Amino acid sequence: MSHVTCIGIATLDLVFRVDTYPTGPGKYPAHGRDEIGGGVAANAAVTVAALGGEAAFIGCVGDDLTGDRIVAGLASAGVDVAAVRRVAGAASPLSAVLVDGTGDRLIVNHADPDLFSAGPPVDHHELAGTAAVLTDMRWPGGAVPALLEARERGLPAIVDCDHDPAVNRGTEILAAATHVIFSLPTLMAFTGGADAEEAMRSVAEHTDAWVAATAGDEGVYWLDDGSVHHRSAFVVDVVDTLGAGDVFHGAFALAIVEGQSVESALRFATGASAVKCTRTGGRAGIPDRREVAAFLESNP
Repeated sequence: MSHVTCIGIATLDLVFRVDTYPTGPGKYPAHGRDEIGGGVAANAAVTVAALGGEAAFIGCVGDDLTGDRIVAGLASAGVDVAAVRRVAGAASPLSAVLVDGTGDRLIVNHADPDLFSAGPPVDHHELAGTAAVLTDMRWPGGAVPALLEARERGLPAIVDCDHDPAVNRGTEILAAATHVIFSLPTLMAFTGGADAEEAMRSVAEHTDAWVAATAGDEGVYWLDDGSVHHRSAFVVDVVDTLGAGDVFHGAFALAIVEGQSVESALRFATGASAVKCTRTGGRAGIPDRREVAAFLESNP
């Protein structure tokens, strides 16, 4: 069964499209805006559902109107939200996002500092029937037991490492994983490596997992049998990179669950992410399976 449980953060994103980023105090016009669900693990769950898999999201949101919108948005995308924690009195995560004329994004996020410490840990019953666990780094108390449960059951335990893993028990998350996919800047900052190859090899000090690093338009690097491999990114006209990494991780997790090889899963994930980059609106630009298949067929 192609079921993936995604654990971590869900947000409401207020997205403003601007020509260039602000350079100082003042008033700056936006030529478009969207209000849409976001968040690393949440977007990955929506991606799994959009690509034809079954997805569940487990994370913490407040009991406020923002939380209502976050949960409703996930449910409307076909994601199982039965295990979402609603934390009384907490403010749900909210992001202000600027997308410039090149498609790059700048994100300012606020999450209640007590939100993730208040949510109860993931219970093994909540993982019954899943075929893989995918977590981000935002909720170690939820991620670590879920990853360990998956690993004990012989299932993929995948981590999207997109910010400093040395914070908030992050290295414990890495040690619990079977697959870790860094963003390249995070990998370099965490290891102090001079280049991608050196940095990837040094990650072995913290985990025995399969390791990869996404590098935007440079593609993706991964370590296999002691050797570093590289896949180039597909060349597309980039409109909006918001959510592209989340799409990559959701697509990769689903492909692994479906039994695809690592190389095939990376190609599938790279293609899904590329299609997303050609569309505006963050989560609204997540492609479906037919669209990704058509893109890959035309880009061998």
